[in-house]
Amino acid sequence: MSSSQTSRICIPKIHAGTPSEEFLSRDSQEWEAIEVCFHNFVNRSSLSGAHVYSPEFTCFGHQWRLKLYPGGHHSSDDGMVAVYLYHQSDESMTIHFGFYVRNKYGEVKYDKVLDKTKFAGGRKGDVNFTKRSDIISDLADGSLIIGVRLRQTVTTVLPSVPFIAENPLPKTILNKFMDEDSSDVVFEVSSGVAMGTPKRTKTSTTFYGHRFILQDWASALEELCKPGGDMTPISISDVKPDIFRHMLYYSYGGRVASDDLKANAKEIIDAADKYGVVGLKLEAEAEFVTSTSITFDNAMDNLLYADGKNCPLLKEAVVDFLHENADEAVKKLSFDDVPGHMVKDILTAVSRGKKEDGASTDTSDLSTVRVSELRKMLHARGLDIDGSRETMIACLEEKFSSENVA
Repeated sequence: MSSSQTSRICIPKIHAGTPSEEFLSRDSQEWEAIEVCFHNFVNRSSLSGAHVYSPEFTCFGHQWRLKLYPGGHHSSDDGMVAVYLYHQSDESMTIHFGFYVRNKYGEVKYDKVLDKTKFAGGRKGDVNFTKRSDIISDLADGSLIIGVRLRQTVTTVLPSVPFIAENPLPKTILNKFMDEDSSDVVFEVSSGVAMGTPKRTKTSTTFYGHRFILQDWASALEELCKPGGDMTPISISDVKPDIFRHMLYYSYGGRVASDDLKANAKEIIDAADKYGVVGLKLEAEAEFVTSTSITFDNAMDNLLYADGKNCPLLKEAVVDFLHENADEAVKKLSFDDVPGHMVKDILTAVSRGKKEDGASTDTSDLSTVRVSELRKMLHARGLDIDGSRETMIACLEEKFSSENVA
């Protein structure tokens, strides 16, 4: 019998049911195992650097062999056995591989899987595979059975994803912002009295616009435009130029920076509310609510402002504050200027508080649903999300009624 020999381990699979394509693909990349038997192991030299080669074997169409150091490699720790896998073929390949020992009872011991490796000749292995003393106790009738497991790494080449440019329309429209050549509307926005001039004259800033954009995004501005292509400048004196710029820029699809919304929230709400730029008004309202702490000093002013500008999200925030601090609010605040219709908002907060304490998630009773949720429900159904709580609820109830009839 030769000093070492190899045997291929093949474990058949029995399928219970029909395997998927993914499983079959995975199965085609399973490990292949070759077991090399080094006979008379205890009689081999245990000096560091002494070694023995296995016969060549074939796996994945490539030639391989093992090199065993019974007493360890020069770089091994004391008492350790080293083992290397040698690639004997010319062509390179990338594999996962590992070693194990099969003892006299057929059990697998010291199973190690090494990192994925690209072989192009040469060797890769483990200088500290396991202790020599442990291996000796696991010999099978004096023979060391070392298994080498290999799995070919399949490099999946994904098809290149074709480049598809974004729809250029939003950018094209935004590029028309302040484009004088194509404009058919001119606004002169007053910036107040210029100090230091001889006659203290008013200064203004010119803005150029397009009716076809304004009619959908700033309806009240479009109504100011003169018919028949008249380019006579339209005077705007109730909005600062920088606020008007934000409003016009938003109408062309631009985004107003959060810092600008926060710093000018109420002025933007005022302008957007008057000139029909609904989306910008709601963004400014949301920014104001998230960045403002409601206190007893500002609660009533914000409540009346919210009611006057039809800002239900702000009104809800103030009413929540009053509900949570009801005892102090009664002592510290005057409600003489609060319109009678706002009593319903306060009662809604009380009712909602009871439901939330009970962890209710029912949205069938719209009267206590929060403003943000009402707006989401309206938006999902293609309905206008601007308006008071009562208006939003009425729109939803009408929509639900028509859906039930259908």
